[in-house]
Amino acid sequence: MLNDLKFLTLSSDEIADEKTIQAAVERLQGTAPETPVVFVAALGQTYKTLAEAGEKSADQDLVLASALAEGLRTYHMQLAQQVTSPAVFRETRSLLSGLFEELSDLLKGLCLLEEFTEQAARILDRYGERAAAIMVSHALRSRDVQSACLSTREIFQEPDDVWKEVQELVQKGSIPVLPLSLHGSGASIRAQK
Repeated sequence: MLNDLKFLTLSSDEIADEKTIQAAVERLQGTAPETPVVFVAALGQTYKTLAEAGEKSADQDLVLASALAEGLRTYHMQLAQQVTSPAVFRETRSLLSGLFEELSDLLKGLCLLEEFTEQAARILDRYGERAAAIMVSHALRSRDVQSACLSTREIFQEPDDVWKEVQELVQKGSIPVLPLSLHGSGASIRAQK
């Protein structure tokens, strides 16, 4: 059941670059025979850069906001290429490209609204966490560790449905990797009690 799950959290500092991502993946490999549920923060300084991009976009500086987002895309793509195998990288690149296209659309929307709300900031944070979850999950898969990223799309389903999916993955021996923002969800808190 959910109460039996082992939860691990990877902070931004623990997944900031190739060396720290590789160390985190090795740490996760060492959790066998248990299958942990892994929550990941955004990589390195991603939160700060996303917040700056959101603010610049809302201030009508879409060019700078787009440049910041493109810098994040490049950073994530380069890291993904370093921590995944060539076969896995093709899928990783595709997922990250789609994610950063969504981010670009969001920044355009913030520019039109001319407003950067707390809700917009939380959504931007999740983009960073979703990118990190894709990368960590695929780095595990590159090492022949079963893993599934549950953040390739924005999660609008009920939290209990997400946790049913998590439980099914754990039962199959596959490590679920989720955005850190889901760690505080009601279902997550109930699962940890």
